[in-house]
Amino acid sequence: MTTDLSPVPAHSVAEAYLYLKVARCPACGRGGLRADGELTRARDDWEISCACTACRKRVTIHFDIQPVPTREAAQSSVINPTPKPSRAIDLLGWLQLFQQIATAAGREKDKTLGRELAIEAARCLDEALKFYDGDNELPAPSAFFTAEGKTALRQHPQRFARSIWLQRRAKLPQAREAGADSATNPRKAKRRWWPFGGGRG
Repeated sequence: MTTDLSPVPAHSVAEAYLYLKVARCPACGRGGLRADGELTRARDDWEISCACTACRKRVTIHFDIQPVPTREAAQSSVINPTPKPSRAIDLLGWLQLFQQIATAAGREKDKTLGRELAIEAARCLDEALKFYDGDNELPAPSAFFTAEGKTALRQHPQRFARSIWLQRRAKLPQAREAGADSATNPRKAKRRWWPFGGGRG
């Protein structure tokens, strides 16, 4: 069975694949989504075929990626070049991604790969911090799109104290130190961890 859903708004191919790492199956609401193909162009949007890790149902996830990525841009590590917060992944999702990737960075024996993972974790934390307004210590309820996130804010608001995450961010490398050549010089761009099935431009 294949389920077609409304397109998920994303700023980049990178954000689309990160969304799959935290999204839950729309059919059962329990399992994660495992991509079994590549993100490809489909008329007015982009799509990728996935399978639920719990109920095994097949799901086609659609993305509205703006601006429309070229093949070179699709390999960039930049998640969201704008100051606006994501509309695909909520605050809890970005913090989960940060923790997952930071843990992987700490376990990586290769120093170069470990640093690349640490920078990717930093990018996710940067996205999380975009949900905080001004000098407010706690995020607004609108920073959470999922039932899981809303429950977490209600039960453990102290977990989302901005000062905690600013301290964590200060210990990480600056994202601008990596991937600088990817956007300006495709020949130097490294193959990213996400596959890409084609684009226009």
